[in-house]
Amino acid sequence: MATESPLEGSVSIVTGARGVIGRGIARELAGAGCDVVMQLERTRDGSTELRDESRARALVDDVEEMGVRALPVNCDVTDPEHVAAMVEAAVDAFGRIDVLVNNAGVVAVVPVEEMSEAEWDGVVDVNLKGVFLCSRAAIPHLRETAGTIVNNASIASFGGAAGLAHYCASKHAVIGLTKALALELAPDDVTVNAICPGIVDTPMWSEVLAPDPGQYEAAIEQKIPLGRDQTPEDVGRLAVFLATNGNITGESIRVDGGITCSAT
Repeated sequence: MATESPLEGSVSIVTGARGVIGRGIARELAGAGCDVVMQLERTRDGSTELRDESRARALVDDVEEMGVRALPVNCDVTDPEHVAAMVEAAVDAFGRIDVLVNNAGVVAVVPVEEMSEAEWDGVVDVNLKGVFLCSRAAIPHLRETAGTIVNNASIASFGGAAGLAHYCASKHAVIGLTKALALELAPDDVTVNAICPGIVDTPMWSEVLAPDPGQYEAAIEQKIPLGRDQTPEDVGRLAVFLATNGNITGESIRVDGGITCSAT
């Protein structure tokens, strides 16, 4: 007898689905039977048209090969009208929303003394305001399905790093928002949790945090007790677990190979 997938018939929204981690999350949700609305692009020109249709088609095909439906959406998660349109598109296409994964995020290395307000806002708006706006827009629909919100935070939620004050502040705040939302939505049987990845092979590391040859491998060797980096699939599998366990809420779960064991 075939076993039904744990999220069969469910519908998810994954922001930042064009990125390495977002794509991994989308694929794991799809593998669990969940239709996926993928927020792929961000624009500030007011357009909701996909700029790279071939890339969007490839990402859709990647998810739909799991036997589910996928919808690509262009949305600036810092723009409330864009976010409302994304949520409306999800409901129009699939009739419901069961899972919201707030994964979209950006990073930059700038010391506070040299940081402009625009640089601060650019990181905090995506990493924190985007979580707020997407959650606010999706809550009425998640309430109808007793759904779940999964926020992608970071191990930076638990400490500081020179040059990353805006990033660390935004990720600390995501943990606070997660806990507050969990309490607000518990009476509606909606769970809210956060995933805190460690070191994942993404452009954030290869282009920003460890751009020089050997830096990435050195970071793994020096920081991770298990001796290996984390994968997008690790993050995606945890998202599926949180989406299917209705008695976990308000938690921040680390997927970091033990990096933070000795620090907290």
